[in-house]
Amino acid sequence: MPMAPCKHLDYNEENYVGCAVRVLQGPDCPVRYWERGPTWTAGGNPKNVQFCGLGRGRINSITACYEAPGPMGCYEAETVNGEEP
Repeated sequence: MPMAPCKHLDYNEENYVGCAVRVLQGPDCPVRYWERGPTWTAGGNPKNVQFCGLGRGRINSITACYEAPGPMGCYEAETVNGEEP
């Protein structure tokens, strides 16, 4: 199955002050993820993460919500005009 982002990933910059959205070209699609600044990473917390908009919080992987079956039970492919990208 080709990689497609989960439609529940949160990229609202107002929710994550001190973080920046970055893009990595994946094999099937661009992978957007958050690069977190020093206030977020103090104490050894991960720098590059995803955030779930379903209230499931931080995902310590930048691709876990881009493929199914995968480690995230809440994965649901993002659609564009009713079709997966």
